[in-house]
Amino acid sequence: MQVLKKLSYTYSRNMVPEAYAVPGEVVEFDAADCFSGKLKREDSMPEIADDEFNPVTGPLYLRGAEPGDTLAVDILDIQTEDHGWVLTGDRLGIVDHENRIRKVEIRDGYCLFNDMKWPVNTMIGTIGCPLADKDIPAHYVFEGGGNIDSRKITRGTVLYVPVRVAGGLLAMGDMHATMGDGEMVGTGIEVGGRIICRVGLIRNFALNWPVTETRGTWYVNTCGETCDRAIELGYREMHRLLMQAYGWDATDTAMYMSMRGCVEACQACLSPRGGGNSFRIGTPKTDLKPSLLPSADFGSCNSEP
Repeated sequence: MQVLKKLSYTYSRNMVPEAYAVPGEVVEFDAADCFSGKLKREDSMPEIADDEFNPVTGPLYLRGAEPGDTLAVDILDIQTEDHGWVLTGDRLGIVDHENRIRKVEIRDGYCLFNDMKWPVNTMIGTIGCPLADKDIPAHYVFEGGGNIDSRKITRGTVLYVPVRVAGGLLAMGDMHATMGDGEMVGTGIEVGGRIICRVGLIRNFALNWPVTETRGTWYVNTCGETCDRAIELGYREMHRLLMQAYGWDATDTAMYMSMRGCVEACQACLSPRGGGNSFRIGTPKTDLKPSLLPSADFGSCNSEP
């Protein structure tokens, strides 16, 4: 199994691939936390430049992936370090608070904070592929993914990412041991670790935004300069995909979304950093209609986790 370790701070079409894979291959991404592993103490914040936050590991070049395709990331396993960090800051969040850094221990599958503990549900905060026409800082969310910060992007789910440059150039990182919807103060439990995934490909099927497939729901992941704009863009993409998959007209599709859809916050801490607010627009999976997306080609590769 190939292991990727190289850190980058920008999603760029000029990224040099760290590794090459074929559909069906299992690969590992060794991910740093959003502080690049520099945060060591609760009483002081290290000097970290704005362009040194949120590193992503990679990129991975998927052979055969071309613009207009969709890259599939089947998340098989996520393993974390034994502690993470949560902090507040001057430009993070909207409620009154002091600046504070807390180390959060992770033991036996639980996160420990004050006199509370809850199960780990590690998610990938930043994941995606670059655009063809501009570079994007890794701590921003954009049409190719980036800092989506959806707690649904976790073990057992599949993320589908638009391919806009040859090979896709998949990169990921910024894990959280747990993170609440909206990430109100701008951090969850920021943690490093390992991500093991199988990569696949849907040829000649274009997405405008990344899509997450969970056991029971499809989600379109979008962002916008306001929450309203992010939700609008998600509605439009889900509407397009449902019409295409189900063969309904625009009005019946809109009615169905109004009856069965969901809107959930990903990154909505209303911070000026991060390139916008991110939301996920969901629709339930059903055996009565075709899949929202075509099946990905995971090839016949014998690679095992």
